[in-house]
Amino acid sequence: MRALVFCTTCRYSRESLAGPDGRTGGETLIAEVEKMLQARGRGDVAIERQACLWSCVRHCNVLFRDDQKFSYLAGDFRPASEAAEAIIDWFDLHGRSETGIVAFRDWPGVMRGHFIARFPPVRT
Repeated sequence: MRALVFCTTCRYSRESLAGPDGRTGGETLIAEVEKMLQARGRGDVAIERQACLWSCVRHCNVLFRDDQKFSYLAGDFRPASEAAEAIIDWFDLHGRSETGIVAFRDWPGVMRGHFIARFPPVRT
C-alpha cells in the first residue's frame, strides 16, 4: 500500500502555526497537493492525514509510505504549490523504482535538503 501521509498539525512556518487563512501548514500543504492532483487528473494517489508525525522541529512533514519499498519522512516544506508539485513528482519516481530508492540526480530541486529519515519496507 502506497500513500502520502501528511501531518495536519504542522506549523505554517517557523514563526507561525497558522497561515493567513487560519489553516496550519500541514492543512495548507494537503490542500495544495490535492489541488495539483485534481488539476493533473490524478485519482491514483492515496492521501492520508495524521495529527502530528513527531517531527515538529521541521514543519510541513510528509511520509512517503510504501509497505513494499523504502518509505521516507520529509519536512520543512513551504506549504505552497512548488512543494506540492515536487512531492507528487518525487512520489511518482519512487513508485517507478523497484526498491523505493530514487537517484539524487532525478530528484526535483525542491526536494533536496528535506529528507529526514528512510524506513525499510515491512517484512512479514
